[in-house]
Amino acid sequence: MSKKRMDFPMEVKQGSVTVKIYRVENKGRDSFTVSYHADGKRNLKMFASFDDALADAKSKANALARGELDALHLRAVDARAYVNAVALLDPIGVPLELAVKDYVEAWKALGGKASLLEAAKEFKRRHMHELPDKMLPDAVDEMLKIKETDGTSDAYQKVLKVYLKQLKEKFHCQLRAVTTGQLSDYFRDLDVSPRSKNNARATVGAFFTFCKERGWLAGDHEGVSMVQKFKERPTDITIYSPWEVAQFLRFARTELVPFVAIGAFAGLRTVEIGRLDWTEVHLKERFIEIKASKAKTASRRLVPISDNLAKWLKPHVQEHGRVLPFDNIAKQIGWLVEDTNDGLKAAAKEAGKDPEKTRLVKWKKNALRHSFISYRVAETQDVAQVALEAGNSPQIIFEHYRELVRLKDAQAWFGITPDSVAGAVETTKAAMAA
Repeated sequence: MSKKRMDFPMEVKQGSVTVKIYRVENKGRDSFTVSYHADGKRNLKMFASFDDALADAKSKANALARGELDALHLRAVDARAYVNAVALLDPIGVPLELAVKDYVEAWKALGGKASLLEAAKEFKRRHMHELPDKMLPDAVDEMLKIKETDGTSDAYQKVLKVYLKQLKEKFHCQLRAVTTGQLSDYFRDLDVSPRSKNNARATVGAFFTFCKERGWLAGDHEGVSMVQKFKERPTDITIYSPWEVAQFLRFARTELVPFVAIGAFAGLRTVEIGRLDWTEVHLKERFIEIKASKAKTASRRLVPISDNLAKWLKPHVQEHGRVLPFDNIAKQIGWLVEDTNDGLKAAAKEAGKDPEKTRLVKWKKNALRHSFISYRVAETQDVAQVALEAGNSPQIIFEHYRELVRLKDAQAWFGITPDSVAGAVETTKAAMAA
């Protein structure tokens, strides 16, 4: 704006405060004087530049209005910067002090490696500003409630509660505020085995996926994908010999025979047998249906019933009802046989003097399923087929389950029937009597 068209003295107002600018001509040149009252005195300051005078007048008007008299001694360049900063913030209504504080905190959070503007653009690109302010503990509670309402299996709900309640206790913050580094430290500090840490990692990963589906997190949120898996110690895969599983079937309580037989000759997981209903055991059609809602992998599959399994199941089959009439099979393993103190000691007693058959038969975790997969691969020579029946990938079969056995051992395994077990008992008794 041309100074010739301005009216002097010019008044710069801020609230009830007025600061005046006077134009003075001296030897053909204009100079400008800023005039204001403070502490009962009139203060004058001369400037050769109108712009500098105007910046100083605005600065002093703001300072006087806020009662910050000590700020009136700003240099002209500082006064201009102050006025410009206030003017820039005015449209969004953010005080200068708060803006500076936020900037400093953002710079610290970024480690000085990126500008606040760059961070804001990335924030906007990921639509973070459109996400709800969801607290992680609230998200956990809602997921558990929804899973229960949706009819998720009791076993999976139990897993979710164990791992997610631990997560909830650790992170009392906004869901989107949790970082990969924090999650890595969290899993590392868990006082459990590497296998359990990986189980926790998988469960928390499912939680973050659920949160993305609910719109609580950005679609490209990395969840636990950037958290490295923990190295698990290799464990020996153990299986039963045909003789050992025959002893289990011979001495098992009646209501546990279907559990042992299905685990040994169909390879179902313990949790899958626990969810199995007799309506899903199609003895005439010779297959067991594992529904998606009951499978560990959430995929439906049909498992063939072998000839020997059909013979073991026939005396026990019912029109409907649970195949395994216990809520917790782990509590029943100790009662699998009559002699609960020494396992299958009774079997050893009747086995005669053969050193191979005088050892005790002990329960081995997951060994029924491991045995089925190993013997089935030996029988079919088709890993892909066995993987389909067992509900695993061929890679998993090779890495974790398959134990090399001979074809004749597989034939002996799937040749175990009620008649063969009874015949072996009679033969042993006759040998001992002789």
